[in-house]
Amino acid sequence: MSSAMKFLIGLAAVLIMGFVWHGPLGNGARMIDSLEAQARAAAAEGELPGIEVRMARDPLARSAVISGEANDLQREGLGETGMGVKDYVRTVKGISSVCWSDEPEAGGLPLLAEILILITLAFLLGLGGSWLLWGRPRRETYL
Repeated sequence: MSSAMKFLIGLAAVLIMGFVWHGPLGNGARMIDSLEAQARAAAAEGELPGIEVRMARDPLARSAVISGEANDLQREGLGETGMGVKDYVRTVKGISSVCWSDEPEAGGLPLLAEILILITLAFLLGLGGSWLLWGRPRRETYL
């Protein structure tokens, strides 16, 4: 079997594992549910009634969408001196973008694409590291 074929089989195997982790095993949805709960708790710190936070679900993404009645000051805050609802939601680790429902949505990669890109990078780093350690041709002599 050629080296290129081995490479492609290995890459396909890790990409399939990433897809199974994300979809059928439900870890992607579980992650988004966790981020949504954390974002709702963070938005509650703004102490504004009627504020809802939801995460992008179709496709799953780490983008938060806030809805509810708030003026510009409550939405954006005062910069360094005071936080707005958007700032509270941004403090949640793992959320990539935040917007209000009446604003254009900030683009972001779907969670599946992020996972597949990271898995591909990890595979290539592992392959490159193993080639550096074990794959180079040995020297015949020390001269």
